[in-house]
Amino acid sequence: MGIAGLAMLVFLPGCPVNLNRVPGTTEMRVEQESGYNYYLYIPSWHNNESRWPVVVTCHGTNPFDTAWAQIHEWRGLAEHYGLLVIAPVLKGTDSTRTLSVENQIDRQRKDEQAILNIVQKTINSLNGDPDRVYMVGWSGGGYAVYYTGLRHPKVFRALSVRMGSFDARFLPDVQERIDPYQPVLITIASNDLPGISLQCRKAYDWLKEQGMDRVRIKEIAGTHQRRPEVAFDFLREVTQDYSFIRINAVKDIGGDPLTVQFYAAIDPKPGAVIWDFGDGEVSHEVSPQHQYAKAGTYEVKLTVVNPKAAKTERTLRVTLSK
Repeated sequence: MGIAGLAMLVFLPGCPVNLNRVPGTTEMRVEQESGYNYYLYIPSWHNNESRWPVVVTCHGTNPFDTAWAQIHEWRGLAEHYGLLVIAPVLKGTDSTRTLSVENQIDRQRKDEQAILNIVQKTINSLNGDPDRVYMVGWSGGGYAVYYTGLRHPKVFRALSVRMGSFDARFLPDVQERIDPYQPVLITIASNDLPGISLQCRKAYDWLKEQGMDRVRIKEIAGTHQRRPEVAFDFLREVTQDYSFIRINAVKDIGGDPLTVQFYAAIDPKPGAVIWDFGDGEVSHEVSPQHQYAKAGTYEVKLTVVNPKAAKTERTLRVTLSK
């Protein structure tokens, strides 16, 4: 099923199952390039006729939290709603160990490469949906979500951190890669440790300073708790409310160096699109072709308005020569 067929779906509708009963498959696998272990949950009703949303869930500090604990808590949601869930065994999510900034960043980079490899393998082998890949984390798992998730907004459609660790020193090369339209939810608990809640609020403030328009902070009752359903509800909501867009441009159409074919893949189906070609001309087609009058460099902007009137923009630079 392609993007058009998925436009009316948020997550697969699910089979009527008991959330405490998980007849699907939980596997321990190894990502060969990095050597990382990871758990994978495959719903019992998985097939290759549909594209399946993918959730990467990041554990906190071992032994207080583990990849196994993460896959275990997500299995009921995965079985019911039709999710492929990945829980990698990470190196950079220990919030109790004292590390230098350089060592922590090095661990995060290794985690990042392993996560990206695992996601791509899951998409390829299990018909995962590349437009519906999400990243979530609890406690120390916040380090992985903020680093890898923010650096790869074209991979991860939305991020959710529950009672997560945050330190801006561990994000030195993230700012230039941030997408202001990537949705992020930060959850705090009303009776959590003050230091953890403070880190969550600092993360929120930092993301707003980077210009992120779709970052939210939500307080829930209780203590330092997992509550994966809070993250899931957010992922489902933002998938309905905000467009996910990929754009591309192919030059020299028909042998004409001034003719460009623009492509946009948009999920869900848009209410309206506006291409501004940077030369005073516009188009309302999803994937228009445009002929420029002269060579030069043009700043092209696509504005997408979804059925709920939320606007999302993407830009690209096109350089043409005779």
